[in-house]
Amino acid sequence: MEMQRAPQWAVVVKQGECGDTMYLTLDGELRVRLMVGEKETILTTLGPGDFFGDMSLFDHGPRSADVVANVDSTVLKISAAKFEELALQSPDLAAPFLMATVKTLAARIHADNKRLGDSVKFARAAGA
Repeated sequence: MEMQRAPQWAVVVKQGECGDTMYLTLDGELRVRLMVGEKETILTTLGPGDFFGDMSLFDHGPRSADVVANVDSTVLKISAAKFEELALQSPDLAAPFLMATVKTLAARIHADNKRLGDSVKFARAAGA
């Protein structure tokens, strides 16, 4: 793992860029955002103990959102290659990490499904 400083306003993760690194917030505050045209939509705010970029450990695909430092922050980076090493060398450490990641991903999916359902209900009510 490697510590990385993120000065205020720094883009730590850029939407659309491929990645293979996950980050754990050690201190500071970051926002997860989507840019649609010139308009920013903030999805969530992250603080110490929160993590992001976790999907890239598994799919190495494009990032789904930007992550920007609201204030000077410090994050801990772990690459997919280093995580695979950890899983092979210390499965007792990797298993709880994976379980925590899966639980967080499941909670995010449930929350996104609820938001989408609420948006559909609102759109249907507005169109009726």
